[in-house]
Amino acid sequence: MNEEFYAFWLSFCTRVPLGKLWKSVNQLGSMEALYYAKEKELSLFTEKEYAYIRQMKECQGIRKLWEEQSKQDYQFLSYKNVLYPSKLLELKEPPFGIYYQGKEEINPNSPVVGMVGARNCTIYGSEMAYRIARELGRQGIVVVSGLAAGIDGASHRGCLDGGGYTLGILGTGIETIYPKENYNLYLEMRKRGGILTEYPPETKPLPMLFPRRNRLISILADFILVVEAREKSGSLITVDFALEQGRDVGVVPGRPCDALSMGCNRLLQQGAKCILTPEDVMEAVLDSGRFVNCKTEKPKVNTDLGLAPKEKMVYSCLRLEPQFIDDILCQLKLSVWEGIQILTELEIKGIIKQNPHHYYYRVQ
Repeated sequence: MNEEFYAFWLSFCTRVPLGKLWKSVNQLGSMEALYYAKEKELSLFTEKEYAYIRQMKECQGIRKLWEEQSKQDYQFLSYKNVLYPSKLLELKEPPFGIYYQGKEEINPNSPVVGMVGARNCTIYGSEMAYRIARELGRQGIVVVSGLAAGIDGASHRGCLDGGGYTLGILGTGIETIYPKENYNLYLEMRKRGGILTEYPPETKPLPMLFPRRNRLISILADFILVVEAREKSGSLITVDFALEQGRDVGVVPGRPCDALSMGCNRLLQQGAKCILTPEDVMEAVLDSGRFVNCKTEKPKVNTDLGLAPKEKMVYSCLRLEPQFIDDILCQLKLSVWEGIQILTELEIKGIIKQNPHHYYYRVQ
């Protein structure tokens, strides 16, 4: 067996603290030494942990999966592999190996923005994440997120629609699609973006695995952006990791009375950067000093949507937050029929949307 196999085997030992595994590898001198170690050499582990390690060592399924690696459409990379992402080695306890599927022609010098936020987000949060990620994609900035519902999915989709590369960090195995609603997005990212995880292929979504996943999002990113988060939110775990790792954090503010914005607004009070537009993110990334030689230019705001005067008037009444049609029509010096007709035309052009209850909102 080679070093790649021992790293592969260690990726299955998810019930043992990663710190203990690394400490043991360092004490014994190698992953191979840990694999062949006797019980008396593994006093660092509890009796239950040792029994689990031995169980994983004797598991024939792991060996079979290893032997079939060449047949898979994903690749496994140990931390000693030259293709292993160098940023992960900045972690005190990096994954022994990762599973990756997606495009291989990734520019390692591209700036990376990590986007996190609420799963049960509002339309406002979803549209803000989508718009910002789409512009970042257009500018060649990589967007990394967790491929979860809500803000994560909107961020990945926006970057793809902007023609960019986006990377999804899973808290499950690479063959486990979670949540199911992101199935099509998952398939598209395997072709046009990338999927990465430190967990074995069929690992199910267990709560204890997701916080560990968040440290990978933050270490791979050069800047972390939070779009909607409750005061006690999993997204704030990523923020804590980011601050420990020396990354800057930005926040899209929300209404003070909105529970989904409390975590974001608290971060603003504590000194996080206020992000209102994609341009703010670009400026924060370029001003961080991490990309002195980066040729990416700060994007110019395109305020000309090619609208006729009356269309501009109607469009100016809309916001990213949905408004009821009656409230919009009351602001217009137009007949009700003409106002509805213009709203319909703007919707056809794709710059506004309507939800099933006749609430309209901007998407550009």
